[in-house]
Amino acid sequence: MNNDSSASVSRGVAAALLASLLGFGLGGCGSDSGGSGDVGDSTTVSGTVFAAAVEAASCVVKDANGIAIAGPVISSADGSYTVAVPNANLADDLMLVCNGGTFTDEATGASGQAAATLAAYVAGGTLGAGSKIHATPGSTIIHELVVTYGHSLADALVVFNGAFGYTPDHSIAPTDATNPASGAGDDERLMGLRAAAFSQMTHDMGLAAGQQFDLLAALAQDLADGTLDGTDASGPVHVGGDTTLSLSADIQNRFGMAMLNFRDSNDATDLGNDQIGSLPFARMALSTSYEVEYIDGMMAAMEGKSQFQIRVTDRLTGQAVTGVDVNLMPMMHMREMMHSTPVDDACGENSTAGTYDCTAYYLMASSMASGMSMGYWDLKVMIGGMLGESVNFYPAVMMAMGDTARADLKGVQDQAMNMMGMMENRRYHLFKSSLEGMTGNHSFQLFIAVRESMMSLPALVDGMMLNDSLSVDTIVVEVSTDAATWVTASADGNGYWTASGLDGLTAGSEGTVYVKLSVSGEQKTTNGREADGSNDYATFTVTPGMAM
Repeated sequence: MNNDSSASVSRGVAAALLASLLGFGLGGCGSDSGGSGDVGDSTTVSGTVFAAAVEAASCVVKDANGIAIAGPVISSADGSYTVAVPNANLADDLMLVCNGGTFTDEATGASGQAAATLAAYVAGGTLGAGSKIHATPGSTIIHELVVTYGHSLADALVVFNGAFGYTPDHSIAPTDATNPASGAGDDERLMGLRAAAFSQMTHDMGLAAGQQFDLLAALAQDLADGTLDGTDASGPVHVGGDTTLSLSADIQNRFGMAMLNFRDSNDATDLGNDQIGSLPFARMALSTSYEVEYIDGMMAAMEGKSQFQIRVTDRLTGQAVTGVDVNLMPMMHMREMMHSTPVDDACGENSTAGTYDCTAYYLMASSMASGMSMGYWDLKVMIGGMLGESVNFYPAVMMAMGDTARADLKGVQDQAMNMMGMMENRRYHLFKSSLEGMTGNHSFQLFIAVRESMMSLPALVDGMMLNDSLSVDTIVVEVSTDAATWVTASADGNGYWTASGLDGLTAGSEGTVYVKLSVSGEQKTTNGREADGSNDYATFTVTPGMAM
């Protein structure tokens, strides 16, 4: 339910964001010397200056031309301020601009000087009595995109969301993620956590706490061209004017990593993985030796079969890296548990040097059609085997639409220990791999994996030994279009099975495919009970002729 998407960049959100920024006309522990006028001629707004809480920041409210209309006011120890904004300016776009002050860095606990700007940009007509404007790292980048680089507010919000995986809302008060305020709501904890991720990102890059503000300016400069990739039209983007310190090509990926690093170390928000929303799905990641690129397949990642490519380049020479093992280790991080998902063994190098074809079979989506988050997928890509170098990507896995992506069957006497240490019917995961051919002669291919544990889901193959010492000596897969006439599928190796010559399906029309599975003489069923004619096959809805 906290999964932000570009759809959230609506007129209402932009208005709320504008309103928050306008409310940043400060008044906290200082006085409003900006000529706000009599009480009847002004509107009081309040908020915080937060990266964590910034004390003694000097804040002014400016109009769209950069002219101060309220303030300066000085933020209190908790970062709070209050300011009266002239009513005559409320219909116009406004800016809250805060400079200086001190703060305690969330990632390191070090005291730092806020030597640069925290700001927010508010759309005209969105502020009123009681409005809040909270200046955060996210709102600061939005402000820079609009004021310095000429984006519209709506476009800046969309661009930011694409880079960082959420949309800043300056009306929500962030709370310290290392020590949340009593009574702070989940949205306030999440806003604080996202602010802390920039602190962690600063630390991960080897920068001092106070350099976070230079980093925010550099991120805005990088993102000004619409892509967060370490460069702009003039070349590499430097941090704080230091030509020896540039943003890396995988800077977008580093934000997601920073969020997870902070959650592993200093996070006290108690937010579940399903509450933090999607992490930014960067397609570039760097290891010590390699530049690793995730290349989308014809379809976006979704529940069931997902095909994509991994391109590996030597960082020193710039040459394609050929002939190495490229393996996948996907992990779903849910609210209270983690689990892996089946993959198609090692990725195979194709005709393009250094480019490897990969397939993952996702057991579940990370985002529901409603936008509700279930958690996040962490796709670890290992170069050169388990002891080689690795990088991580965070694909947004969508729900399968239309045809059935997968179905499950269960063992009867065949049982395995679950993650709670109790025995349960062993699960066999059947994934639709392809449906080819013409009416009267279709071929249906399956990929079948067996759940050994929540972390181990190997392909089902003849001769394997399951973890309770059950030897797989025979596997029989049968496929039908009417649950009466069955075709025995042939093993293609590595968990793939194909049934050819299927009749009963019509190109372009929805049909049904039924699948039976027998392992070592035991018929698997939908409910783990003895086969009774109604529970002894999995059911797939299919549409021949549709893209696979």
